[in-house]
Amino acid sequence: WRDWSSDVCSSDLANWSNFFGYQAGQCAPNAQNSNFLGNQAGYFASNAGGSNFIGANAGYCATYASYSNFFGSYAGSFATNACCSNFIGGSAGSNATNANNSNFLGFGAGWYATNANSSNFIGGYAGFSAIYANDSNFLGRAAGYCAISAYNSNFIGLNAGNCATGARCSNFIGNQAGFCATNAYNSNFIGASAGVCATNAYISNFIGVSAGYSATNANISNFIGYQAGINATCACL
Repeated sequence: WRDWSSDVCSSDLANWSNFFGYQAGQCAPNAQNSNFLGNQAGYFASNAGGSNFIGANAGYCATYASYSNFFGSYAGSFATNACCSNFIGGSAGSNATNANNSNFLGFGAGWYATNANSSNFIGGYAGFSAIYANDSNFLGRAAGYCAISAYNSNFIGLNAGNCATGARCSNFIGNQAGFCATNAYNSNFIGASAGVCATNAYISNFIGVSAGYSATNANISNFIGYQAGINATCACL
C-alpha cells in the first residue's frame, strides 16, 4: 500500500507490492512481482517482471516487464522487451517492441508491435503494423494488418495477412486471406478470395472461391477453387 500524497518518485525496489490509486507505481523501479491498479498504473515502471498492470494507462512506459499481464485501454503502452506477456485492452501492446512469446488480445492488439516472435495477435486490429512476427498466429478482423516478414505464420480472419509481405511458409485462412501478400513462399491460401493480389507465391496451394486471385509468378503451384489461378501469370510447372 502506497500513499502518493507527495509527487516524489519512489526509489525503493518495491518487490511483491500492490500499488493502488492515481499514478500508482509512479516512477517505481524494479517493482517485480507487483500489481499496479490505477489510472496510470505502472507509471514509468521498469524491470517489473511477473507483474499485472491494470488501469487506463496500465504499464505506462514499462520496460523489461517480463512475465507480465497488462490490462486496460492503453495496456502495455510503450512496453519494451515484454517477453512472455499478455496485453489485453483497447490498445493492448501499444508500441510494444520485442514482445516475444506474447498474446495481444483486444482492439488494436499488438499496436506497432515489432519482433513479436512466437506470438498470437487476437483482436480487431490484431498484429497492427507488426514486423518480423515470426512463428505467429494473427486471429481477427484485420489479422496481420500490414505485417511484414511474418515467417512460419498463420493468418486467420476476415482480412487475414492484410498487406503481408515476405510471409513465407504461411497459411492464410479467411475471407480475404493473403490480402496483398507478396513473396509468400511455400504457402497455402485458403478462403473466399485466397491469395488476393499475391505475387511471387512460389510452391503454393491456392484453395478457395477466387483462389490465386491476380497471383503473379506463382511457380510450382496448385490453384484449386471456383476461379482458381484467376489472372495468374508465369505460373510455371
